[in-house]
Amino acid sequence: MRTTRRRIAGALLLPLLALVVTGCTDSDDETASTGDDAAETAPETTARPDDAPETCVEADAVDPPAEGDDAPAPEEAAAEFTFRPLDAGGPLTKAALESGDIDVGLLFSSDGAIVANDWVALEDDQDLQPADNFVPAIRNDACTDEVTAVLDALSAELTVEDMQEMVAAVSIDGDNPDAVAEAFLAEKELPGDLTAEGSITVGSSNFAESNIAAQLYGQVLAAAGVDVEYKADIGARDVYFTALESGEIDLVPEFTGTLLAFLDGEAEPSPDLDVTLAALRTVAADRGISILEPAEADSVNTFVVTGETAEELDLTTVSDLAGVDEELTLGGPPECPERPYCLIGLEESYGLRFAS
Repeated sequence: MRTTRRRIAGALLLPLLALVVTGCTDSDDETASTGDDAAETAPETTARPDDAPETCVEADAVDPPAEGDDAPAPEEAAAEFTFRPLDAGGPLTKAALESGDIDVGLLFSSDGAIVANDWVALEDDQDLQPADNFVPAIRNDACTDEVTAVLDALSAELTVEDMQEMVAAVSIDGDNPDAVAEAFLAEKELPGDLTAEGSITVGSSNFAESNIAAQLYGQVLAAAGVDVEYKADIGARDVYFTALESGEIDLVPEFTGTLLAFLDGEAEPSPDLDVTLAALRTVAADRGISILEPAEADSVNTFVVTGETAEELDLTTVSDLAGVDEELTLGGPPECPERPYCLIGLEESYGLRFAS
């Protein structure tokens, strides 16, 4: 373990914090992330039959990405890594990364701590993680061409860095999601000249990313001329998606891969966004739900290092870890050693070696 960046306070704190370790699946404790629970290969998709439900967008067939001979073989790690069980992208992992008690932490790409601390999210250059981009899920009855155009324009502007900054403002600085969303829309001059009509109720789950995205969706539609109401903090996906299907709410922020796995337990979300999106649109159409255009912003398992570590070891991608010639410690959820998108994937896709 690298001792030059260790702080005594962090070393004393972690044994106490470890008593409250929780499991890993999503940005919050309620909704499951695709990263740890979905399978690793792309689902087969087919075009909608003629009698399929109408939606705002077509679920086009997309071929899965090619595999095999074209994929570069992972390098073998020069040093053996150590894994430390902590939590699911939560306070234990962040405290350990900040104090230097771990060198690499498993967080979510939307986490505001990344931008707030100038940490470096290593690029998943071998496409280990399934696509889990922010995307509006809307009832067909509430989905018009004008509403679709407004929400698509918003998604086109929403980047990973934007979401990190907004989450930091809410979760770290204590700002209200509505104020943070209003400032973003003003900066991007959205919805521009786009207009829409009708009434829409926007719902959200009970974590920062969902509340922020719900405010973005609702405020941009209201600015375009839609009568908007909100039902925030509804709870877990099985609760708010039932509310969406029943018409209690009309629109909710979702994540491509996670929602696909939720709607179809046999589906296998792919790292290829187009493949995952096509499969998601097909299964959502059967429930009367349209999946609009996704944002660049996502919330996926992300391996993060401090800026100091990135500079010292010349790290920009996960593959770069294979060239490190000294022992490093990875911190993440206790389930990590058994997860295909955590230690198993790091060993098989990236050639890293971990101590038993």
